Formats: sequence, structure tokens, C-alpha cells
Amino acid sequence: METNPDFNKYMDQYFHYLGQWESPSKCGLKVVHRKDGKTLIIVTEIYRQNPGTPVTEWCAPLATRIMAEFQCPSDRCIFIEHTPDLGSKLTFYGETFDLVTFQPEGKDLVISKWTRLNPEEVDSLMDE
Repeated sequence: METNPDFNKYMDQYFHYLGQWESPSKCGLKVVHRKDGKTLIIVTEIYRQNPGTPVTEWCAPLATRIMAEFQCPSDRCIFIEHTPDLGSKLTFYGETFDLVTFQPEGKDLVISKWTRLNPEEVDSLMDE
């Protein structure tokens, strides 16, 4: 079972962040500046390459940090959480994409909704 995803069309750099209890953490990242002025951000869980907090458990603080670093206001940002396929017969280890929407709460964001997407929908968001 592959647990160290390579760079691909959904991940072209690493992003370091402080996770729960200030633990050094790392995810895959792709930022796409779309023609419509919105920014598509795809964060990828990288399993064993991440020494700290998983993306899913730290999604809102991670989104807050990435949006600030890339100067992308939350209302102009499309945030996708990507979990790569682990090559297992177990369905919960398959590839997933979730569109995560947030509501501002002070300086931070809180998750308001998760929407499962298929790869074709994500590819379409990258092309717009």
C-alpha cells in the first residue's frame, strides 16, 4: 500500500504548518489562480510524509493559514481536501475530493459544509 504520494496534477509543492499542539505538520498543496479571479486551493494528505496533524483534523486552521499566506479572501477561494488512493481493496482507502466551505468567525474560519466531488469536477474547477 503506497502511503507517500508523489507530486501530480493535484499536488505540486509541500506546505508546512503547525498542527494540533503546535506539532510540525506537512501536506501537499496546489494553488490555481483561475480566470474568474477565484483561487482554487487543493490540500493533499501525504500520510507518512506528514509527521504531525492530518489535513482532515486541521482543515479550518490550515485553510485560514493558506488563505492568509496566498492573500486569498475566503469569499474568493475554493478549498478542496484531497485524499489520494492508497491502493487498497478497502473503499475507505480510495481517492476522495471534498469541497470544504467555511464561515468566518473572527480572524479564523470554521467549516460549514463538506461536499464530495469526483475527479472530473475537480479537473473542471482547475480549468475555469
